[in-house]
Amino acid sequence: MQPPADAGLDGCIEALITQWQRCMEELQRLQQTAEAASRPVRGLHALLKVQQRALDKVIQKQRGSSVTSISPAQYFGLKSCCWDDRWAVVKKCRGLVSINKEFPRSPRLPVALDDGWLAYKDRPFQEKPVAVDAVVDSGATWLKFISISSKTLAYQVVAEGWASEPEDDENGEGADAADGGLGHTEFAGTVKKIVLAARWNHCQHVHLILPGLQEGNSEAVDRMIHYIRHKIGAGDVSVEASCAGSPFLAEPPPPLDHAITALIQDREPLVGDDCGRLTGTVNLDPSALVALVTDLHHGPVPLQPEPQQRIIIRSILDHETDNNELVSRQDILSSVLYPALRRRKLVCTGLAAAYFRKLIDAISTHSEETRAKLILPPLESESASAQELRETLQKWSTVPVPDDLHLPVQIVPDIDLPDVEELIAAGKLPPMALSVARDLSPLNRSVYCYGWAHRLTTVTGHRGIERQVRLSLARHWTRGEDSGDERPPDIWHRHLGGYLIHRDKPKDWREMIPEGEEIPPEVIRWTYPWTTWGRGISTYGVPDTKTWEGVGHEDKTTYGRRMSRREERNGGRVRDQEEEEEEGAEEQS
Repeated sequence: MQPPADAGLDGCIEALITQWQRCMEELQRLQQTAEAASRPVRGLHALLKVQQRALDKVIQKQRGSSVTSISPAQYFGLKSCCWDDRWAVVKKCRGLVSINKEFPRSPRLPVALDDGWLAYKDRPFQEKPVAVDAVVDSGATWLKFISISSKTLAYQVVAEGWASEPEDDENGEGADAADGGLGHTEFAGTVKKIVLAARWNHCQHVHLILPGLQEGNSEAVDRMIHYIRHKIGAGDVSVEASCAGSPFLAEPPPPLDHAITALIQDREPLVGDDCGRLTGTVNLDPSALVALVTDLHHGPVPLQPEPQQRIIIRSILDHETDNNELVSRQDILSSVLYPALRRRKLVCTGLAAAYFRKLIDAISTHSEETRAKLILPPLESESASAQELRETLQKWSTVPVPDDLHLPVQIVPDIDLPDVEELIAAGKLPPMALSVARDLSPLNRSVYCYGWAHRLTTVTGHRGIERQVRLSLARHWTRGEDSGDERPPDIWHRHLGGYLIHRDKPKDWREMIPEGEEIPPEVIRWTYPWTTWGRGISTYGVPDTKTWEGVGHEDKTTYGRRMSRREERNGGRVRDQEEEEEEGAEEQS
């Protein structure tokens, strides 16, 4: 492109300023709409600040009293800074999640075994992250603008020693040889890094915007576009390339109001900072199963005794008072868990189901136990229909149960170390999976390796176990040509409050039972000699401990501390100093 003549340069700069100002106004409207809908677009505020600062400098230099004027070369540099061309493309999309988002394509640098998450979380990545211009389709698609001309691309191809050859010979070896040359160009290397980052972050579609290239005019361009679409983009990550003159770029953007509505209102509300999406089948760990049955989420229902209803209400209120930044307990099902699970097939491993049932048998209330029997299929008899299960669950809940919640959860086979070795040999798990599996307890190995091997999202409310997996991945990931297949397990972690009401019952729960009445059968288990605060599934555990079942106890089978003999004799209540002194006087007499 030739620089504009001096006579027309001022006109071009003024037109650029007008175009830039209009782009800023539209982006500000987008931000206002997103904030009003409580669906903020990550990176938009920072983009507006950078764009406004650059625009102010252009206006000051062009219209101010500055002696130095803007040169033609500077004009083209400023034009590339303006986000108008990118915004024109983004307006054609739906479900905008993030702008100028950086994604890792490797774990961070590992830390020593004795160090935990705090030492790891701020470490640099082992490979430089990749930046994309926009994340759309509710996280399913990455938009990436790459500025490269046909001449530059042709030069890169020639520099790598590629010469035009027939498309292929009888065995297709000519095409393979030509493609091998294309793969070593700088442009192809950039695309490969984007695809590696997409694979690491479980994104399955990358859309490249190439306004400087046009298909049909250059053999080098045509061969390269074919190569990135069908070679680099083959497999689990598809690559779409839109060049100048393509239908996507030639189509004008929709009216602003329609574009903003599609970008904000058509976005799935559960997409988080990681832009992660859930697969059609999701793998539930025990914390997610507990979140589906706990009294803390379903609220008090008439089928429960009145003392238990009062205890539930008190626990919910205490949580809102102490944890205002977290999702309210009565909203976790309706705003987080049900929207994530509806319309999807639900599975859990055998060990996850066994641990969940063991926990239910130990410390649950009757209502939690009833819901657990609806969530998992019965051990001996056949399960009722999904509609019957949902209707029965609704009787034990104050939260509307979605009509498309697929019950019961299907129990799938466990995965242990020998299975991991076989899955690696079959190409379903990367080589580092064996070392990661050795770092996990049998329960966590079963849960996370199953989701990993079957490319399923594992839903969890257990922050510590998710971090333990991340730390292990950092220790065992290796840099190299084969590292592209070493994708991590797909973990969807949210605050699910994954514990039964026994974990957070009020400390004065006994006083909430009328004097003279026996403890209701619903809560009788809370008085058993073995008691617990539910730390087996706490989200506050040490993140790099080896086990789920108990911190530092690989084969722990109990659920808490043993009551003292005095507590047992006193029905579990810790007596005050005056009562202990009276008992001591009686023993001395």
